[in-house]
Amino acid sequence: MLEELHKRMPILRERIFRPFVFKTNPSYVSVIALIFAAGAGYLFYSQKFLLAGIFVLLNGFFDVLDGEIAKKFGFTSMFGDFLDHTFDRVADVLMFAGVALLPQIPVWLGWPATILVLLVSYLGTQAQALTGKRLYAGWLSRSDRIAVLAAAGAIAGFYGIIVIYYALILVLVLSTLSFLQRFFTIWKDIKNLPVK
Repeated sequence: MLEELHKRMPILRERIFRPFVFKTNPSYVSVIALIFAAGAGYLFYSQKFLLAGIFVLLNGFFDVLDGEIAKKFGFTSMFGDFLDHTFDRVADVLMFAGVALLPQIPVWLGWPATILVLLVSYLGTQAQALTGKRLYAGWLSRSDRIAVLAAAGAIAGFYGIIVIYYALILVLVLSTLSFLQRFFTIWKDIKNLPVK
């Protein structure tokens, strides 16, 4: 959803991040994003939800910033893309595992949500491997997940863990729909292509 907004209004993203773009190795910024993800996971597990939500937002902020720096200063590379996407998946696991490990979160909810988050992202990169074009479509992209998890943490800081519970149900349902949407989109795109 947020990915679609970015496609329609790319200038907005550029204006938001312009004051923070400076010449540095974007891989360093990717590492900072990963550190905030680890911190968010720990803070969720420690039930410091408001702070966890802030750390999730900071992970998302630095995750976007590394790409903006790479584009602005011509630092784009296959290694940078590989590192960014790998760190994104590790960050997703760290943050959602911190939630899934909460004793109040049932096993049937926390871990399936984490797995589906990874499967949705996997199909995005699988589309790129098969068609040469990365697939961002879906009900719940990474930026949407960041927004949901950050908002849930912030609100849970005032209203308790029940907010996290319902946020996870939302992530689970929308990730399932996103997985099916991406699966059938890829299937349609490749079903008539010859095997390489």
